[in-house]
Amino acid sequence: MLSSHLQGEPGVRQTTPDGSVGLVTSVFAAKIKGGAIVAEDVDLPEGVTVTVVVDEPADDCAELTDDDEAELKAAIAAADRGEGVPWEIVRNELRA
Repeated sequence: MLSSHLQGEPGVRQTTPDGSVGLVTSVFAAKIKGGAIVAEDVDLPEGVTVTVVVDEPADDCAELTDDDEAELKAAIAAADRGEGVPWEIVRNELRA
């Protein structure tokens, strides 16, 4: 599951260590199978409210292959574990 850097119940406002305020959220991909939304490897409590945003690819946009999607999920999981490059470093490199 992809998640924010905040920990806790979804929908709860929390203050981060740097003093900013955020909303605990979870982001995940799902597919429609047999008319139902199916999200694999996602554990949501019964009765939780979710918001669905349909991602309609543009005519000039390529779809991700299963391998591309797996690689993207692995990279996001690594970032969630703190294995990514901090935003401040990326921003400074882009501005240089």
